[in-house]
Amino acid sequence: ELEICEKESSDATIYKQVGPVLLKNDLSDATDTIEKRLEFISGEIKKTEGLISKKEGRYEELGKAIQEMQNAMQKAAVEAAKAAAQQAA
Repeated sequence: ELEICEKESSDATIYKQVGPVLLKNDLSDATDTIEKRLEFISGEIKKTEGLISKKEGRYEELGKAIQEMQNAMQKAAVEAAKAAAQQAA
């Protein structure tokens, strides 16, 4: 949309849709509106990417903690089996 506005001459008629009605709009107003929309969208994308990276970091931490717990449980199970074998002998 912004490229279209930049290519248009200053005498071009631009319309803005407000509900079911088309209203005339200035080229400068249309350009400003589009730029603000693009800035907002860029900000939302950056915010979402930041949230995703935080969640991924948290999942990695949880995965490491789970792995450590599983290793500890396996070690305890091996030790318990050894102790049971020694008592049986």
